[in-house]
Amino acid sequence: MSSKRTRTGGDTANPSRRAWREQANDFLRAYIQRLSETGLLERVTAFQVGAGHTGEWVKGETSMYSVCGDYSAPMRRRFREWLRARYHADLAALRAAWNDPGITFETAEVPAAGEQLHARNFLFRDPRQEGRVIDYFRCLADLSAEAVTDFCRTVKEATAGRKLAGAFYGYLIELAWNGGFFAERPDSDYSTYQRSGHLGLRRVLESPHVDFLVSPYSYGFRGIGGDGPSMLPVESARVHGKLVLIEDDTRTHIDSDPNYGRTATLAESVAILRRNFAGAVVRGQGMWWASWKTDPAKEPAFLPLLREFERLGTLLLDTDRTPSAEVAVLVDDESLFYESCLNNFDIPGIFQQRLWGLPHMGAPFDTCLLQDLVEGRLRPYKLYVFLNAFRLDRTRRDRLAAQLRRDHRAALWIYAPGYLEDDPSLKHMTELTGFRFGAGERPWGPLVHVTNFAHPVTRGLPQDLFWGTNNKLGPIFYVDDPAATVLGEVVYSQGNCKPGMTVKTFPDWTSIYVAAPNIPAPVLRNAARFAGAHIYNGDGDVIYANRDVLGVHTVSGGPRLFKLPRAAEEVLDLFQDKIVARHTAAFEVSLPPASTALYRLRHQPA
Repeated sequence: MSSKRTRTGGDTANPSRRAWREQANDFLRAYIQRLSETGLLERVTAFQVGAGHTGEWVKGETSMYSVCGDYSAPMRRRFREWLRARYHADLAALRAAWNDPGITFETAEVPAAGEQLHARNFLFRDPRQEGRVIDYFRCLADLSAEAVTDFCRTVKEATAGRKLAGAFYGYLIELAWNGGFFAERPDSDYSTYQRSGHLGLRRVLESPHVDFLVSPYSYGFRGIGGDGPSMLPVESARVHGKLVLIEDDTRTHIDSDPNYGRTATLAESVAILRRNFAGAVVRGQGMWWASWKTDPAKEPAFLPLLREFERLGTLLLDTDRTPSAEVAVLVDDESLFYESCLNNFDIPGIFQQRLWGLPHMGAPFDTCLLQDLVEGRLRPYKLYVFLNAFRLDRTRRDRLAAQLRRDHRAALWIYAPGYLEDDPSLKHMTELTGFRFGAGERPWGPLVHVTNFAHPVTRGLPQDLFWGTNNKLGPIFYVDDPAATVLGEVVYSQGNCKPGMTVKTFPDWTSIYVAAPNIPAPVLRNAARFAGAHIYNGDGDVIYANRDVLGVHTVSGGPRLFKLPRAAEEVLDLFQDKIVARHTAAFEVSLPPASTALYRLRHQPA
């Protein structure tokens, strides 16, 4: 419906406007009808619907930048209708949720900018006092999700279900940035999460009308040594039966754009394009390439490279692409409704944590919505990394405990796990994690360092390893629990040095707490190994792996020893088209610097 490169005309393309929604659906039907009449519909596989900033369902003027809100009459009307439905027309319930005895369904307004951008508890909204803002962001998420699913439904109906439908949507690993990241406007201190509408992902995943979801690969670290991940929690998309597609718009050496990790040479371009391909095929994703950035007319070497991808992608369709990661990384859409719009935590805790520490820990991992774990949709993992499990009501807490506290699973909690229930409380954190906590109320940038090198999680780490953020977080939490094993301290305002990295082992599970985000790869690697997850290598390379395929992206190159979770009859280097090992559970190779390798692991039939 809309090219990613075509802007949709600002506020005229507004899901809150019924007239726009009706006209867009009418256009879709007419467009599909015309394709059918001309015989072109049979050449179409899928329709991708889009609106908002660059067609990606992000409202450019009210979320990418610090400008707030849609205060139009259609949005006000939509918000009031949404409130009436949410509270089942129960005025007492609305007044209790908003802590406002004078509010009515007829007088509710879109919250003012100050309410949207700032929370009473610095980074956190108090559910007892800020229900108005929380509800508005929920309404916006539902509105965007409703428009996506509505347009996809129209495609399905107009094509009698014969064509696929999907959208750019669900960027929950990415939207900590804002317009300042893209140098289109002055920087701001606010993320795009709450105001983008992408928090409606859960509803989109549940829709039978949506077949696929798309994103460019992350903009955060595209150069040599980075990862090439989707902006979506891709394992949740898979368990909901949705295909994930990657738009590979790498700024190659032939591109005029100097940003986003633009490569300097053909060799760098090949390494990055191969890296992205390896990540996609291992994860069972689809991919397309931006033709103007891999144009064979400008770089003839791109044609055989793209043909190689087509050949190998077809070959690997016959492999077992069942996910085999033993580490799950969980992002919580629900908690984001209860966070301030400040990106102080979201940048280091979600965006950078996904791009820096996790890909280099030597083990594959799956990114998932926390709700899919709560509802029992995920297969078992050995280590669960909770990026932002801040808000859990009673039902979610009980269900999460039932999923975690068994089979000797391990949980790694970051910063403020379980802090919010009906109110903010350290007791809620204790109940969820098993640790007793204290807090410093003065916002500051916390840093963590290791003080105990005798535990498996910290053994072998250098004493000069520090991590955290200079962004102000508040409150700042530490462990105040004599029964916990202290592994490190958190350093924050007034020079406080408190237990900030701890572990407790219970009969059926293990709890690990880290007070500051952006945990580096060596710490994550040790935690994964301690939890029983398989580590392929400890050299800091980017690792992609499933049962039959192993991908490796390296900066330094050099001799490498890869340990496999089970013996392979044959290890085939797919890019070099040669066998590198036989009948082995470990193999050694020498990797060139700044390169990517992809191996097929052939096993005896089970």
